[in-house]
Amino acid sequence: MRGLDVLRCFTEQKKVLGSSEIARLTKLPQPTVWRLCQTLVKAGYLTVEPGDAGFRLGVAVLTLGFAAISALDIADLVRADLQEIASTFKAAAGLTTRERLRMICLQRFEAPNAMLTVNWRIGSMVPIANSGVGWAYLSGLPGRERDALIEEMSRADPELWRKVEKAYATAMKGFAKTGYVVNADVLYPGLTTVATSVLRPADGRLFVLNCTVLSAVTSADKVHREIGPAMRTATDRLRTAMARGVAG
Repeated sequence: MRGLDVLRCFTEQKKVLGSSEIARLTKLPQPTVWRLCQTLVKAGYLTVEPGDAGFRLGVAVLTLGFAAISALDIADLVRADLQEIASTFKAAAGLTTRERLRMICLQRFEAPNAMLTVNWRIGSMVPIANSGVGWAYLSGLPGRERDALIEEMSRADPELWRKVEKAYATAMKGFAKTGYVVNADVLYPGLTTVATSVLRPADGRLFVLNCTVLSAVTSADKVHREIGPAMRTATDRLRTAMARGVAG
């Protein structure tokens, strides 16, 4: 488990890390971190930067990701709908789930003419606190679980939660009326995300479907008349398929 804690430190923004930074992030003693890193290097999960400048994720990490994604039948079930949504709305559409206090991208499709400014790929992660996919995840949780997760997030990064708390509350009011969450210009200025959550009956795991578009060319009317209903339809189809025991 401690080896996984080390690997989780690496993100799209933190591609190269030294052992002291990893020790700070994991709260493990630096000698322990050094031994773990050496073990991970030997296994191919980390590589050493030239000049011993730090560590970077190794190619072997991909085998873990591909194995996990291939085991998710849900990705196969929702693929066609996500591709259609991306194409129809000149958008990026994807599937995510929770990884601690972040949401991890499991599947993503982007229309060639989407012109989005964020390079979000499979394996990329964003905070639950200020992202549309994170808010949709929260919307799918029972009340006590949602409150506990919000408390955990607010302790981990109180400044971030204070900044987005009002926007989150507004999004939840919208969700109560529409069945989907809208996050406009909160996570990424200039981008609007519409997201829905769905529970997998086999294990009770929540997944989130999302569609991200350019805010400048997508009116609120289009969000609510076209994109939101399309997301609900895709989610309902996925929920029905899983209820029949296709995914699990």
